[in-house]
Amino acid sequence: MKILIIPSWYPTPKQPLRGSFFQEQAQFLQGKEGIDFQVLYGEKKSNPLIRWIWIFIQSWLKPIWPISTEKVKQGPQAYGFDFPANRRIPDKLQIQFEQRIFLKAYRSLVLSGWVPNLIHGQSGMDAGIYAHHISQETNVPFVIMEHQVFVFHYNSKMRSTLIMNAFQSAQKTAAVSWDERRQVLMNQPHCNPEVIWNLVDEDQYVIDLTKRSKEFTVITLLNSLPIKGSEDFMEAMAIVLQSDPGIRFIMIGKSANEKSSNPHENLFVRKSKELGIFEKGEFIPVVPRDQISDVLNQAHLFVSPSIQEPHGIAVREAMMCGLPIVSTANGGVEDSVNSDTGLVVPVKQPEAMASAIMYVRNNYSSYHPDRIRELAISQCGKKAFLISMLEFYQIENR
Repeated sequence: MKILIIPSWYPTPKQPLRGSFFQEQAQFLQGKEGIDFQVLYGEKKSNPLIRWIWIFIQSWLKPIWPISTEKVKQGPQAYGFDFPANRRIPDKLQIQFEQRIFLKAYRSLVLSGWVPNLIHGQSGMDAGIYAHHISQETNVPFVIMEHQVFVFHYNSKMRSTLIMNAFQSAQKTAAVSWDERRQVLMNQPHCNPEVIWNLVDEDQYVIDLTKRSKEFTVITLLNSLPIKGSEDFMEAMAIVLQSDPGIRFIMIGKSANEKSSNPHENLFVRKSKELGIFEKGEFIPVVPRDQISDVLNQAHLFVSPSIQEPHGIAVREAMMCGLPIVSTANGGVEDSVNSDTGLVVPVKQPEAMASAIMYVRNNYSSYHPDRIRELAISQCGKKAFLISMLEFYQIENR
């Protein structure tokens, strides 16, 4: 089966980590049961109005749209192109422009002789719109899998309607957690999304108790966006350290850059100093992918303080290293947190988070690393993901 992936975001030479899990999932599935993937990714870029108008005119004149393998990371075969945006352009006109360019880019791709049997829109915003439009024009069926926070306040009414129309028209839909499924159904009840957790390759993560720090260590991986709850985490740690000054914490993410003067890149450092807990923390802006397991194994507990998580890959990575979880009731992570694996606390309540951290600290022997890892693998491991995706791509009997 030839499957064309249209992702809403994807790794590029300048941003190799953005959407990397889309690429990793495609790499894993490539060749399985005869699946052959190609990727078509259009990147929206702000342009001056005059240039936007010039490209708009060209979009009518050109029968196809130029695509290039140099604009996106390869493996599987991937083609990229740019399309312009300008804030002065009404969104109705912008959307029609985008649909036209995507269709012509698709025509460029199939000129090579590779014609898909199925189109996979990775996220309805906005890949679902493009997949739906190409499907209408070519009669190639399409499916959608939703991966991101499902809110519409930043979309125009027309764009939101097109997203919902795509979900209703798709041959199949899926979401990466039960909460994400609920969000889709709240907006478009005329579809029935499956739940397919994101792939987390268990072979990249091990339980290594010899690496655990001597001091009880709490770890988190997040960014500075308010929805990720970094300040709540640090306020919780300030409360924890009042009870037990021997506990330490690790914060991984771009906002852990001690050398940067950018407020978005040094938030973790500044806030921890304000709270008087800086000396108890370790701040790591970036961890290479092949070292994540080693860093996670230094800790005893992983905390997810987000307001909303569609899935929570970092949590599952930690679980595959045997770490119990303290998570806010953020949706996606809750699928994997039970009495054997950790605790769930209300969103934006640092006191409750601190109490849960101390509970795990005081009852640490009741959490069994092997049991925690087994649950994560059963949901997100390679075998589970392969079975779910092979079933998802079978659309003949729908």
